[in-house]
Amino acid sequence: MKKHTCFFISNSYILRSFIFEESMRIAQFLPYFPPHKGGLETLAEEFSKYFVGEKCGEVLNITFSVGQTSLQSYQKDGYQVLIIPAFELISNYPVPKFWTKQFRSVLKQVKKRNPNIIQTHTRFFLSTFLGGLCSKLRKKKRVHVEHGSGAVKGLVWRKSLFANAYDYTLGKLCFSTADQIIAISQANLPFIQKFCKTPIEVIYRGIDFPQLTKKKKKADQIFIGFVGRLVKLKGVALLISAFSELIKEIPELRLKIIGNGPEKDSLQKQVQELNLQDKVSFLGFQEQEKVQNELLPKFDLFVNPSFQEGLPTTVIEALLAETIVVATEVGGTREISQGEDLILVAPGKKDTLKVGIREALGRYQNGYQSSSVQVRAKFDWSKSVKVYLNRYKHLLGRKL
Repeated sequence: MKKHTCFFISNSYILRSFIFEESMRIAQFLPYFPPHKGGLETLAEEFSKYFVGEKCGEVLNITFSVGQTSLQSYQKDGYQVLIIPAFELISNYPVPKFWTKQFRSVLKQVKKRNPNIIQTHTRFFLSTFLGGLCSKLRKKKRVHVEHGSGAVKGLVWRKSLFANAYDYTLGKLCFSTADQIIAISQANLPFIQKFCKTPIEVIYRGIDFPQLTKKKKKADQIFIGFVGRLVKLKGVALLISAFSELIKEIPELRLKIIGNGPEKDSLQKQVQELNLQDKVSFLGFQEQEKVQNELLPKFDLFVNPSFQEGLPTTVIEALLAETIVVATEVGGTREISQGEDLILVAPGKKDTLKVGIREALGRYQNGYQSSSVQVRAKFDWSKSVKVYLNRYKHLLGRKL
């Protein structure tokens, strides 16, 4: 009898070990999630889809209701989304309605799902602190994905003072209490290392980008494109100013601006004052599929004049569309490609931006070697999610 009992326990233990090794459950706490638009949201959505699709495990996304069409939880591409009621105390800063029944219900569902890893994104959102609290209470490992490469720029002095004070207090707490930090680029490392000794690993995101269809070209016009939010940090006003001078030398230039944001009215006014209405087009927000399949392949040049970035997704997408890129050397932009189709310039300087665009026009006219194959291999979700999985296994003491 004893012998059989031991045998039964041994097999039961093996079975439990097998299940434990095979199942990885991730709970991501996020400030926003699609259909809300932004780089963090896109990364979190694509990570979820590929982590499940590559059979790495399960993903449960917990997000605030701002930008959602309803409060109803849902499933998509194999992952699940739970929504916490929230409001924006200030623009782009959602606050959960912690007094609501649904808030408590969502946290109960997270507890019931019993995630192996709790993952948070970006240091200054309340979703990160909610995820951190859950990880401490449930004694779970927390992985923090940091998208920022430095203190937030472009703020008025009061907000800048507050942002810096935040980084040295709550931001430092966010980093130091994590079990593992994932940086989205090498450029993020010096900033993060100022605040903590938590282990850091750089894992590049993937890009969900279709294979290129044949590019269409017009011989009589040269299209320069920009894609992004119309906010001061993106430097679009500087691009318009540079364009207004370049078009005097090269009248066939045209500028197409894709995106919406609080600066749209002032940018349109700038175009009117420069009398460029027939040369500059504002296309508004466009769905990602249309940008990738139709718009980017038609651009002859792509310009990213941003003053601050983590790892600019639009630069990666433009290179994948085999479009020559002029970009400011900020964040991890230099890490994207070493090819001749990426020209880097200093941020915030109109003259250097003009020099970069002139150089790009020369390469466009004389021919250049696309780095799209190398970029596609570097930013591959099927590889990236497996690196994430190995990092989770290491934290949990599992075999790699």
